[in-house]
Amino acid sequence: MTSKERLQLAFDYEEPDRVPMQVSFVPEVLQKLKSKYKVKKESSNLSAGVVSNIDYDIDIYLGHDMLILNVGMGSGYYREFEPGKDTYTTEWGITWKKMPYQTKFGDGYYTEMVGFPLAEDDAIDSYIPPNPEDEDISFVDDVVKVYGKDYYICGDLSCSVLEAFRYLRGPKAFEDLLVNKEIAHKIMDMTVDYHLKLGYKLIEKGVDMIWLADDVGSEHSMLISPEVFREFMKPRLSHMIGEFKKKNKNIKAAWHSDGCILPILDDLVEIGLDVLNPIQPESMNPTYIKKRYGNNLCLWGTVSTQHTLPYGKPKDVENEVIDRIRNCARGGGFLIAPTHNIQLDVPEENLFAFYNTIKKYGRYPMNL
Repeated sequence: MTSKERLQLAFDYEEPDRVPMQVSFVPEVLQKLKSKYKVKKESSNLSAGVVSNIDYDIDIYLGHDMLILNVGMGSGYYREFEPGKDTYTTEWGITWKKMPYQTKFGDGYYTEMVGFPLAEDDAIDSYIPPNPEDEDISFVDDVVKVYGKDYYICGDLSCSVLEAFRYLRGPKAFEDLLVNKEIAHKIMDMTVDYHLKLGYKLIEKGVDMIWLADDVGSEHSMLISPEVFREFMKPRLSHMIGEFKKKNKNIKAAWHSDGCILPILDDLVEIGLDVLNPIQPESMNPTYIKKRYGNNLCLWGTVSTQHTLPYGKPKDVENEVIDRIRNCARGGGFLIAPTHNIQLDVPEENLFAFYNTIKKYGRYPMNL
């Protein structure tokens, strides 16, 4: 069974041969893995081909079932700076800066926003957003051509509604949701239009899923009220998901939010969401989510990158993965993954405990 077939079955609430898996890495970890294991394209079982701008050698080497395309506004997270520069400004006018950090396994950096083009009210009327028709996503054609037959291809349109608004508006964004609603609606409509058109292009190029993302949860509660979500975000997410499915009735729609978002899960089911990511276990119980929503929402994630993977022992990782397989995998509808990118603080033995446990216990039919 190919990875594509495996995920197609799982997302249709059927049990494939094994639980599908997916992992993402921060750039420093990705480079360490590629260097250590000397992964080359000829190690893959794919036909020969050159993919511009991006490759998936590590994903294939480690057995991941989904390959993710980072495009659109959220790709600012993933861009490399020019050599010698600590800051860069995107075509949106958002300025990002390198923020270094240290771990016992090596040093890296995050990217943080330090400049917001619409921070001042008088900048809004004259602001012209990027034209999605000008976005060069020709590399998607290469990815679909080389990998699309065997792997499930996900187009990532992160920072879809609320986060796009915050990235442009900056510290005033949450205030606007209560006292400057006209400004909030105007900016959100602009960013939704952009991502909608980019999503159309991804669907035309043959991706299997569109991934939207907006963090609206904190550790134990929501960052915005359910009422604010329903006024600003729900209708826009509903519109985007509906339009994508009009474009291709078989397209799957995923949505990401860290933290606790229990109060809006019924809303997400109502608007036709297919896949929820990442089900952060510190904030929501994956077993409960599976029992309550397992016939309406596929789960993607559930394995802790906040505690277990960086700070646990391999046995702790094994126990958590077994628990997720036992309680979330029956009947399909489950893509097991860490709840965020693997960072430098994750010991390599813990990462491979994750993989090895899935291989050992993740076969269907479940016998746990």
